[in-house]
Amino acid sequence: MKFLKNLLTTIIIVIILLIIGRWYLGWFSTPTATEKPMGPYLVAYVHFTWAYDKVWPVMTKLYDALSGAGITAFTGIGIYYDAPGSVTGNMLNSDVGAVIAPADSNKLDKKSADYKIQTITRSTKVVVEFPYRNSFSYMVGPIKVYPVMTAYMKEKGYNLETPRIELYDLTAKKIYYMADVIK
Repeated sequence: MKFLKNLLTTIIIVIILLIIGRWYLGWFSTPTATEKPMGPYLVAYVHFTWAYDKVWPVMTKLYDALSGAGITAFTGIGIYYDAPGSVTGNMLNSDVGAVIAPADSNKLDKKSADYKIQTITRSTKVVVEFPYRNSFSYMVGPIKVYPVMTAYMKEKGYNLETPRIELYDLTAKKIYYMADVIK
């Protein structure tokens, strides 16, 4: 009898911890899409073709190269060109990198073999914010956000083929999911 009581107590504790963990990660949040001006962003990036969940080693290598140049970036960025499922997983195209602060722009090596540079101009975008808690937020966010973003864009008649941008703002502890407003 004592064994069953201890087992039941353990199961209840695990369930409560799972619920708290999901709440903390934003699983129970209801994201909303809005339109607002975003940018400009000066971005150091690497083009990457493979499954999107494999971008982190590429980003780490880029951040190491930037760090070697004396640049500390606190905002990561991913520009995802293909919808998962629309092409084979190892053929998904993205540009992944870091947003460079204006004060560090003169430290960028415009001829670097480690990265390319582009500016994302200020424009109105469909934006959905999601809280950044830890690395699991990168997995939970797309599951919660992209259906909301897609429904909003369909309702407005916007082009659904536009690339999706994910801005990982670790200072604000938010991930901004964005898409250009294009009819």
